[in-house]
Amino acid sequence: MPFILSQMLEAYRWIGAFVVLCVHATNIFVSLADIMTAPHAPPVYVWWFFMSFEFGHQLVLGFFVMSGYLVGGAVLANIRKGKDFLRDYFIHRFARIYIVTVPALILTFIADGIGRNLPNREFYDLPLFQGHFDAGVFAANILNLQEIFSVYYGTNSPLWSLACEFWYYICFPLLALPLARNYPVWLRYGGFALGLATFLFFGAVSPWFRFGFLLWVCGALAAVPRRPLITSRWLAVALYFGALVPIRLLVRGPLLAAHPWLQDVADLTASIMLANMMLTVRHSSELGWDLLRPQFHRTLADFSFSLYSVHMPLLILFRAALDSSMGPAWVKQIATAAHWGVLAVVLASIVAIAYGFSRLTEVHTGAARRQLAQILPRFALARAA
Repeated sequence: MPFILSQMLEAYRWIGAFVVLCVHATNIFVSLADIMTAPHAPPVYVWWFFMSFEFGHQLVLGFFVMSGYLVGGAVLANIRKGKDFLRDYFIHRFARIYIVTVPALILTFIADGIGRNLPNREFYDLPLFQGHFDAGVFAANILNLQEIFSVYYGTNSPLWSLACEFWYYICFPLLALPLARNYPVWLRYGGFALGLATFLFFGAVSPWFRFGFLLWVCGALAAVPRRPLITSRWLAVALYFGALVPIRLLVRGPLLAAHPWLQDVADLTASIMLANMMLTVRHSSELGWDLLRPQFHRTLADFSFSLYSVHMPLLILFRAALDSSMGPAWVKQIATAAHWGVLAVVLASIVAIAYGFSRLTEVHTGAARRQLAQILPRFALARAA
């Protein structure tokens, strides 16, 4: 991967995960109900504008596009080169997902168990979480069926996106197998039939599963062209972020309620602009952006998956602890300096916890892949040259 593209994706990964954390934390700990009716300091308006649901939503969709580019694009490249990739591919994907998601579910079980036994457990009794704490739900989440055939486990709502991504990992290479001429015919078309059946079965249950796959494939296809559609990286970046601003301003409130299809149009537009930006940057002859050169981008990116996977149950636990000590009415007051201070402490604490969590899980992805490679037998599926 070109260095300049690697720089951009590392920054996108950690910024996206941090913005999602900030969006959820702001909604839980800071009340901005008077943002349109009372004066506020300029930083408050900036925070309110950028740490919004719509920006967080688009960044999560950006993870789908980026995953499609990195994972799906690699599948297409291996097929084009005639490589036998299936065994190593599935080892890499299973290790990447499960080394984080299973510990994240265990952490959710522990955090929710503590929070539900605090003096004030009001948050856990919300209808949003009813029926989410059963052992069957936990098992379904182990199989990555959350928000497809099951609800997400406990309070860990962001796990919905990981389930979709996991099954895209399964479906895409199977659907592309007819193009892999180095494999025998029975495997190519048998794999395609299995991938198609899986996609249609899951897609029939979850319309979002179908739509999300479209966004994921947009990313995969962006890795194919040998020249960019737009040569200027600055123009490509401007088109992507320029699309996010009107989406933030318009795709909301009464307009969205009257025209729900606007959300899908906005999601597809932003995803195509992001795929185009990655394509342009990949073919850029520039060395990179000075702003993205510091090492901290890679350091933060290296535990962004962990941060995304564990932040919500921790936020709910901190909120329950705050409600138990200060009373639930305190957090619901219009935000004061004290509320912003609590928010800062919560954000810093969760980033620190996620980093520690990643040292036990995500950092060992390579080792998990090597262990799986040793355990799983090798099958001679490729046709002899």
